[in-house]
Amino acid sequence: MDHQEGKRVQKARQGTKGPKIVLAVVIVLILALAAGYVGLCAYVGRSGRYLPNTSISGVDVSGLTQVEAVYRLDEQLGQKLGGQTVDFTCGGNVYSVPLSDFTVDTGAAAQQAIAAQAGSFLTRGAGYLSALLNGTDFSAGVTLDQTPSAVEQAVQECSDREAQTTWTQEETELVFQKGRTGRTLDTEHLEGALIERAGQLLSGDGSDDGSPIEVQLITAPPVEPDFEEIYQEVLVEAADAYLDADTKQIVPSVTGVSFDISAARTALKEAAEGGRCAVPLDFEEPKLSTEELSAKLFADVLGTSVTSCAGPSNRWYNIDLAASRLNGVILLPGETFSYNDTVGPYTKSSGYKDAGTYQNGQSIDATAGGICQLSSTLYWTTLKANLEIVERNKHAFNGGYMPVIGTDATVWSNQLDFRFKNDTEYPIKIGAYQDKSHKLHVTIYGTDITGIHGEPYSVIISTMPYKNTYKPDASKVPVGGEPVRDTNYSRYNGYTVDLYQKLVDKDGNTVSTTLLYRNTYKASDAVYYYNPADAARLGIDTATGLKTLTPVEPSPSPSPSPDPTPTPAPTPVPTPEVTPTPAPSVEPTPTTGPGMEPSPEPTASPSPEASE
Repeated sequence: MDHQEGKRVQKARQGTKGPKIVLAVVIVLILALAAGYVGLCAYVGRSGRYLPNTSISGVDVSGLTQVEAVYRLDEQLGQKLGGQTVDFTCGGNVYSVPLSDFTVDTGAAAQQAIAAQAGSFLTRGAGYLSALLNGTDFSAGVTLDQTPSAVEQAVQECSDREAQTTWTQEETELVFQKGRTGRTLDTEHLEGALIERAGQLLSGDGSDDGSPIEVQLITAPPVEPDFEEIYQEVLVEAADAYLDADTKQIVPSVTGVSFDISAARTALKEAAEGGRCAVPLDFEEPKLSTEELSAKLFADVLGTSVTSCAGPSNRWYNIDLAASRLNGVILLPGETFSYNDTVGPYTKSSGYKDAGTYQNGQSIDATAGGICQLSSTLYWTTLKANLEIVERNKHAFNGGYMPVIGTDATVWSNQLDFRFKNDTEYPIKIGAYQDKSHKLHVTIYGTDITGIHGEPYSVIISTMPYKNTYKPDASKVPVGGEPVRDTNYSRYNGYTVDLYQKLVDKDGNTVSTTLLYRNTYKASDAVYYYNPADAARLGIDTATGLKTLTPVEPSPSPSPSPDPTPTPAPTPVPTPEVTPTPAPSVEPTPTTGPGMEPSPEPTASPSPEASE
């Protein structure tokens, strides 16, 4: 076998790529895990929700927001608080304190739990994983706002009577009887044990063995009473007399009662055991006593008005009915009055009858005709009482029954209302009635503390006189007859009127003058019927229906030719007596005009264009 001298055969080198790949994979995994952990930490911080398997006093709040947790705690802990008791024994007796005597601040418990789980950024992921595996239960804080009645009963029954400090309230002072050193309950220790046991019952973690808490009597000096609790028992807040909104009766005033806690504590501390001490009661008189309110209530006439009501009887009836519903209405300070709500609805089922209303220039019977006279008279009265007007609507025509033009107020269904507000400091009452002479009286009573009242007045800016219009109708007027008036069409002048509110003090001095409204009322033209054949004779322009042309008398008929043959005269026959045609009635003087009041028109207001 041939050998090559001096030449070393070199072994093939082992590959080094494998370990490097493994190392790279490990690094990648570590980085991935780290990134995943960081992502988990970020997610936990972003979610704002409780971690998995989280509960508060046994109530599962996993995945909830803090607000959602509070709602769930209120619901479920409230159920627990209502159905269990914490028991304790003293002197061989068992006493029970309902869990409902305890208070749980669910908002604070929810906040503390979510804050505890928040942690720092890098610990949030670990907290999430720990909660996922093990879960976490937080305790809701339980407190006692006041000493339970069961504890007070135990103190009374188990302690030496002379060891207890007692108190009584007399007419002008609070009297304390200081206790003596003796056997008594350690109430502070007992309440702490009760709170701990209540927390265990709420959490339901099984730490409560169900046995009553045993209370031992101790010998101790008299315990200082709970002055804050005594103060709340004695305290009476002063209250003014007022008129009840529902019963409209005076609720009596109340004198306030209290005492100085610091003075009472000092007096009792300085008193000897078994001794007696007293502190004066403090009294606070109300700003408005029952007697003062009774004397002031509705004592003054703030405003009063009278208008005359035209008939017929149905209109008077409707005004009576509306006035009866208005009479006695009381408005408390700040309340708003609605005429429609008080007097309506304007229907037959509500009791109203048909009476004249003025619609589109014509008088038409409609249900509740006449009620606008009451709303207008009330409006005039509120101006005199200087009350705040919330809503007022004028009529289309000046009805004439208001002594001051521009003080009318129309109402219609639920669309137009008259409303005003009691902006005084005292209740007001409305009086309304129609007397036997058909005078409508409206008065507003109240308490006048300013002496200022209203004197509304109006200024006529312009007048639009009504016209006599003529309509052809041969069925109503014979040839040669005089025009006949249609009385369904009232004759009203039109006006543009400024209504002012002048405020006057008790001495008659003018305080202010304010323009309230500019009202424009339409003219209502009279309507006459004539025979078309008489248009020229009467001077009627048929295109306009007005008497603007010169009257033309008709030509006389030609005389017949004389008969040439004389005819013997017939025996005279007496001429039949012709029944004379009655002379046309003289046209009445217009009821409206500058400086004249139009005659009242018995109407209701079934539409915005209607006028009463």
